Amino acid sequence: MRKLSILLVLFLLITAKPVVHGMESDEMIDLANFTISNGIPIESWQVTMKESVTAEQAERQLDKMKNGSFVTRSEDGNAIKYLLREDAKHNALQVSYTIVIPKDTTIKSEIIVIIEGTKWNGEIEGNYLSKKREIVEKYLTETSKTFACLTTDFSGIMESDVLVEEIISYFDLRHIKTQFDTVKNSTHKKIVYGYTDLWKENFIIDDAPLNLQLAIATNEKEELKYTIGTPILIHEY
Repeated sequence: MRKLSILLVLFLLITAKPVVHGMESDEMIDLANFTISNGIPIESWQVTMKESVTAEQAERQLDKMKNGSFVTRSEDGNAIKYLLREDAKHNALQVSYTIVIPKDTTIKSEIIVIIEGTKWNGEIEGNYLSKKREIVEKYLTETSKTFACLTTDFSGIMESDVLVEEIISYFDLRHIKTQFDTVKNSTHKKIVYGYTDLWKENFIIDDAPLNLQLAIATNEKEELKYTIGTPILIHEY
């Protein structure tokens, strides 16, 4: 599957969910709660927030972000990129900021914020929510988009078909689409798309809204591993 090409098209179709201070239903917490409730170990999780801004806005936010962060600057023929990493203040939670300022002034700059970790519990959930609220209030607006992603460890607890049924039931999924990986020797057996009313952000395929993507893989022991994201997975899986 030409995942990169598909994602570029889908980004254009994604419906933005307003980022508000109340933070109604949080996608990452919903994904983690499902995983933990089924006794499946979490390998990693990541929340990515993106927003397109003017170069002037990007530079103002860069100045605000520099305090307490480690800054790396890189440049190529197309853009100047700043990578900022916060001092580690919360256990098992890392925050990084990327600001991309294109040299072509007709192209908008981009702010990308990533919150990620390798563990999840009540304390981490609280730290995550606190940090996310802080980021939204300081650096982002209602036009930003949020992508949540969670990857499990390999586990023999649940079979693939059972897992899919559990996810469909738990999130009350509709408009379900399934793709089977036909690449020889690939460990990915199945990719499932669906829509839940829990989250407003979505994209449209064949006139149907979708906002959950599940990639299922197995290892040589036939143990299950899955990567689940909303509204779509934006990194390799």
